[in-house]
Amino acid sequence: MADSQPDLLAHWKNLNAQADAGIITIPADVAAKCDAACVTYLAHLEQMQIDAIALTEAKDWGNLPSAEALRDKFLKKATGTDRSLDVILQQHIEVIESMRMLFRRYFDETTATDEQTSAKIVALTSEN
Repeated sequence: MADSQPDLLAHWKNLNAQADAGIITIPADVAAKCDAACVTYLAHLEQMQIDAIALTEAKDWGNLPSAEALRDKFLKKATGTDRSLDVILQQHIEVIESMRMLFRRYFDETTATDEQTSAKIVALTSEN
């Protein structure tokens, strides 16, 4: 059986396109809470990236061929392939950033609308 992984980045880009088209909407307060969760998760993923760098600093595990083979196996888990930790973490970050783009749209638009409305009210009241 083939291992089929959903393309989460494409999914969130699709949701962003639907939001652009006005097909979906998210209440601004919900979007703000989701964005805050994304910020927290991004910080966690970025810390994991920093921690993962230590995994690429393979120290000498000894002169035995089995020790060198084990070191190389762990190193490949950390970096160097399309399924390495560094690649997986970066993919997760890209998905979360796409999610943030969707969520921020709603409260950024609300803020912009509020500012425009406020400016119009100020302009109208200053004319009188």
